[in-house]
Amino acid sequence: MSYYESALKLRPYVERAVQSLTDAESLRAVTLNPKWEDLVKLGSVEAEAGYKFFHDGKLYKCLQGNPAFQADWVPGTGTESLYTRIDEEHQGTEADPIPYGGNMYLWAGQYYAENGTVYRCVRDTGIPVYQPLEDLVGIYVEAAA
Repeated sequence: MSYYESALKLRPYVERAVQSLTDAESLRAVTLNPKWEDLVKLGSVEAEAGYKFFHDGKLYKCLQGNPAFQADWVPGTGTESLYTRIDEEHQGTEADPIPYGGNMYLWAGQYYAENGTVYRCVRDTGIPVYQPLEDLVGIYVEAAA
């Protein structure tokens, strides 16, 4: 048996084990998480809320347990009630804001950047939001000074 064939046989165990990593650790091992495209082929997965996977180079986690993955439920395209994107590479400070790409929770006191503008979150969203940050001014964010 070749190394490649051995690795293919071990892949399901690696994908299960990587689920125990923290979000920050998972970001350092994005490609060890299952691919969304492969999960779509399976249809549903027995998993708890927080199950992590990657799509289009970005890491996501499920907001609900036992997710059903369907081809038309693409992460980042109106699926904010199903998945949220994980980004812990940025400090969330005014000097190092978190890039906002929609489909994200916003946390009070954190700074987010979109289209060259930095915003400070003044109130937790409680749910992932997908609207442009400029549309959330006065609700959840304010433009940073």
